[in-house]
Amino acid sequence: MATLTIQVEDNSVMAGLKKVLEAMKGVVIVPNHQKSMSGIEEAMDDIRHGRVTEYESADDMFEKLGI
Repeated sequence: MATLTIQVEDNSVMAGLKKVLEAMKGVVIVPNHQKSMSGIEEAMDDIRHGRVTEYESADDMFEKLGI
């Protein structure tokens, strides 16, 4: 069994492409399952990608958030 991965950038062709592939004998469309991350994994990913903000204090945070 061979596996072929196709990346479709134009979503308007997806319906037609799926119909063509489903019509082909011996071709199976395998759903794309992404592994869900735990809370700590999400937090570590945020740190790695710079999606964190540091504040001097809680008062500083509230002030910058406009609360």
